[in-house]
Amino acid sequence: MIDKITKTNFAAFTLAEVLVTLGIIGVIAALTLTQLIKDYQGKVLHTQLLKAYSVLSQALERMAVGEN
Repeated sequence: MIDKITKTNFAAFTLAEVLVTLGIIGVIAALTLTQLIKDYQGKVLHTQLLKAYSVLSQALERMAVGEN
C-alpha cells in the first residue's frame, strides 16, 4: 500500500510555469488598467464640462430675464 502512494504520479504545474503565467497576467492587467483609468478620466472631464456649460447658460438666461 505504501508503494502505491509513493509511486503515484501527480500531475501538477512547476513553479516556473506558474510564475510565467502570473507574469503574463500581470502585464495584461497593467495595460488594461491604464486604459480604463484614461477612459474614466475622460468621462469625468466630459461631465465636468457639461456641468460648467449648464451653469453658465443658466446664468446668462437669468441675466437676460433680469434685464427685461
